[in-house]
Amino acid sequence: MPTRRVVVVGAGVIGVTTAHALLANGYEVHLLDAAATAASATSHANGGFLSAAFCAPWATPSLPKQVASALLDFQAPFRWRPDGSITQMRWLLQVLRNCKASTFVEHRKRMVQLALYSRNCMQKVISRTGVAFDLREAGVLLIFRNALQGQWITQRLNELQGFGIQASWCDAEQLRILEPDLQRTTQLGGAIYVPDDATGDCERFVQGLLSWNVARGLNYQPNTRVEGLELDASGKSLLAVRSGERHWKADAFVFATGVESARLLKPYMSIPVAPVKGYSVTVRSDTHYGGPKRAIIDESSKLAVTRLGDRIRLAGMAEVVGFDTQINRARCAQLVQQYQALYGALPNIDRSDWSGLRPMTPDGTPIVGPTAIDRLYLNTGHGTFGWTMACASAQLLADIVANRPTALDADSYALNPLKRNKALNLSV
Repeated sequence: MPTRRVVVVGAGVIGVTTAHALLANGYEVHLLDAAATAASATSHANGGFLSAAFCAPWATPSLPKQVASALLDFQAPFRWRPDGSITQMRWLLQVLRNCKASTFVEHRKRMVQLALYSRNCMQKVISRTGVAFDLREAGVLLIFRNALQGQWITQRLNELQGFGIQASWCDAEQLRILEPDLQRTTQLGGAIYVPDDATGDCERFVQGLLSWNVARGLNYQPNTRVEGLELDASGKSLLAVRSGERHWKADAFVFATGVESARLLKPYMSIPVAPVKGYSVTVRSDTHYGGPKRAIIDESSKLAVTRLGDRIRLAGMAEVVGFDTQINRARCAQLVQQYQALYGALPNIDRSDWSGLRPMTPDGTPIVGPTAIDRLYLNTGHGTFGWTMACASAQLLADIVANRPTALDADSYALNPLKRNKALNLSV
């Protein structure tokens, strides 16, 4: 295969893994990013979960009720602040259309399939590059505060096993054995334990993988904001992208631009990706501190907690508030309070609060593949699961660019809604 030139726009976890997969296929790859450092946006301080088991669309059958109550409940994990824009309303309506139980099940299947494929792809990346990123393979616990009926537990475990995911139920006593530092005063109903899920520092992974690829020929250009596209005379094929006075020509262009995808490409196409804001709090713990032994998700508050080396990270919340990236300290304090209800006092060493915008599609499934403009590809819309799905999305995109058979049905992740839903036998 003759070497061809590919430009990848965006140096978060999706863009860097995409560049890695393309470089491995023999392409000349140029990676452009508006920021001075890679992984400085959504990939910077996310929850750190590499969890296939708990990949699921945001559009659940219970979401419509949450949307209504979120206007008045300022403590709810989900919040919606109407901005009066047609874009936000259109996107929310598309989300609500996907809240049917049957639709939720089908979208979840393809999300889990991509996440499981990503687990295998990541192992290959690690084996090849040796990149270190505080990988912790101790499993994930989904904790329930109240007792649950046995039939419901069996159904949930069967669902996971149907996806090929090993999972088991821990009652309250077993949960305290696995997590001995849980507060004795905290009511516990039990937990679903998934031993094969993992956690890791996304930012460290991105920067380590980037350095490895730069040493092997990747042309990385930070501080390079793409400001426009140059199409051929017919307007149907992309010839170059423009940044200031510079023009980057290539045989293929991949936009892994997260929440900026829709705004950047608005003059050329409609991309159903909207920003959903999340928060994290990261602290350093000393050698004497206990705390969680495994990654945990508290089902009642939606708090996610993981250990990243000698750090503990709390993450959560989902806010539809446009492109507002300001850190709401009250929301960070809420995460800490939720943690304290489970494990008691949180260390306050080198504390760092963060907020970021996740690129969310209405059905929760990312967009990976070509567009109506020839030579222009997308790899975006992963929502809260970009870290989990990154390596698979990158490999899928690289195979599509090379016109090779793909491990998963590429139409399931297409931009075109007709292809996307036909792959699942769903009506648009």
